[in-house]
Amino acid sequence: MPDEPIVLPGLAEERREPSAAVCASGHLLAWSLDPSFALDFCPKCGEPVLRSCPHCRAPLPPDPEMLQWVPYHSNCIACGKPYPWRAAEIARAKRTLAEHAEVEAWEAPLHARAAEILDDIVAERAAPSAIVAGLRWLAAHGAESATPAILDVVDRLGTAELKQALRPSFPGSF
Repeated sequence: MPDEPIVLPGLAEERREPSAAVCASGHLLAWSLDPSFALDFCPKCGEPVLRSCPHCRAPLPPDPEMLQWVPYHSNCIACGKPYPWRAAEIARAKRTLAEHAEVEAWEAPLHARAAEILDDIVAERAAPSAIVAGLRWLAAHGAESATPAILDVVDRLGTAELKQALRPSFPGSF
C-alpha cells in the first residue's frame, strides 16, 4: 500500500491552497489569494472569477511577488490547455481567417497554410522567417488578406521576441 494520505472528499474542498484569481476575460484580480476570497464576478467586465483551470481544476498558480507572470499565464501549467482568455483570442483569430477564406474563396491548401501559421504563432514555435515566407506564399497564391489577419494574430498573441524579429519585414505593425 502506497504511503499516500487518505483524502476525504468533504475535507479536500475545505483545504484549498492559495491561488491567483483571474476572470474569464483575463483580468487579473489577485496574484496570491487567500482561499476564502469571495469575489465571484469581475468588477471590470462581469465575467466569472476563476481560481482554477476550467479543464483540469488545477489551482491558478499564485505569485506573491508578482514577478514571474506579467500578464498572467496563457496556458494551464498542469494540463497545457489555454485559459479562457487565451482560448477566446485564438477562436477569434481562427474565425477571422475562416471569414477571409470564405469571402475570397481560398482553396483548401491556402486556408490550411494560413491556419498552420496561426497555430505556430499561438504555440510559440513560429520562426519569423517561416512567417514571412508563408505570408509571401499566401499572397502569391491569392490570399492577400491573410497578411493583415495573421499580423493581427502576431500583435495579439505573439511573443515580444517574435514581434521584434518581424518588425524589419513589417514596419509599423507592432
